[in-house]
Amino acid sequence: MQTTERIDDETINDFGFIKISIPCDLKEYESISDAPVFTRSKYLVLLGIISFVIDDPVDVFGPKTNKYIFNEGGIWSHEDIENSLVIDKVDSTGLLSEIITKLKEISPHNKTLIFSLLDRWRKARYMEKDSEESLIYTDEATLSYFHVLELLGDLYSKKISEKSKELIKEFTSKYNSEILSLSGQSLENENNAKLKLVSSILSKDISVASKIMYFLKELGLYSNQTAFWIKTLVEARNSVAHGRRVFYDKSIFPVQPFFPLVSNSIYPMQFLRVLAANVISKYLGVSLYSNEWNIINVYLIKDDHVTKEYLKRGAFESIEEIDTNEIAIIRGGLNSFILNKKISPSSCFKFYEFYLSTEIDNEEFLYTNIHAIVILYESTKEPGLNALLEKAIINTHKLECNIDEKFRDTMYFLDFHGFETPKLELLIESGDIR
Repeated sequence: MQTTERIDDETINDFGFIKISIPCDLKEYESISDAPVFTRSKYLVLLGIISFVIDDPVDVFGPKTNKYIFNEGGIWSHEDIENSLVIDKVDSTGLLSEIITKLKEISPHNKTLIFSLLDRWRKARYMEKDSEESLIYTDEATLSYFHVLELLGDLYSKKISEKSKELIKEFTSKYNSEILSLSGQSLENENNAKLKLVSSILSKDISVASKIMYFLKELGLYSNQTAFWIKTLVEARNSVAHGRRVFYDKSIFPVQPFFPLVSNSIYPMQFLRVLAANVISKYLGVSLYSNEWNIINVYLIKDDHVTKEYLKRGAFESIEEIDTNEIAIIRGGLNSFILNKKISPSSCFKFYEFYLSTEIDNEEFLYTNIHAIVILYESTKEPGLNALLEKAIINTHKLECNIDEKFRDTMYFLDFHGFETPKLELLIESGDIR
């Protein structure tokens, strides 16, 4: 018997349908109603693959119809179905076939890993989409996307252990022979003893972050930017997974249905979704999500140490001439560090003085830096810089490029993060901005 599950049937949904066919063998004493028990795992796997290709979570809760076709004499009575996936007249069959071909080539063990990764990603994508307006599952979606990274990190644990022992063995052997001048059986015994001792000490340093960054190196995705991001993701994961006090006596728009466990995300959820999807694709060996990754990779910021060194050098260049490795600092990177109090406002005066002298009408620059501009505006006492920052704030209002809907929201947002804004409040009261 074959069971066909049809999601968003064309008779139910004007936007089209997805048709999935799953063969199933039933014994004589089993009923047709038992079929979902035997086909469910394959059904969920297929939903994971389809959701991954279309970047939209297909779930089991929507409208669907089931159609059962019985074989006659061992030959299926339905016509052979070819893989086909067309969305908004865009044919994505090639991407679907690429994944299916790769899945056919890999070992059963790796196949189950990929199925687990896709299911975890689909669940995260479902919670993310369901939270776009309600914000209910934002923390849980963050944790589920992180689980994708964690699963792959665990996969490389054995390789990390072998590499670690190799390096320790090389070091202890040299130390024992060249420093302690041991040889023969004494050298071999001491090598084994020190190998166990040093390994037991250093193994404690192999954290979940280390495992993730190791496989990022293996997949060609490691950089200062991704390493810094992983560290912040581990902090977010720990906040959600292990729990902590979440009470805040202040709030910001959009107001949350619960106190948030993660309040200082440096990137939007979309970035984490693409990161998780890209590592799955890289591990599987397909091209899906590589373009999306290249787009967000430009916006990833280096850590605060590198950014502080950049500010100390003071070798600022126009946006048209700046190195691509530093463009993310201008596109909100420095703004994020000031907001999170990792870099002091006073160390950034020259930076904003330089860029506002030429970019004070640049909507993207104002949009990605308005919080830092306001914080500097509140902290400076230098008349010239004060006037420049105030003009930038007024221009942001005139150009309607504030990242917050209103400057009242900006005031509430900064207050939530521990910044007082009396000068901004006076501008709002005066009517110069809203």
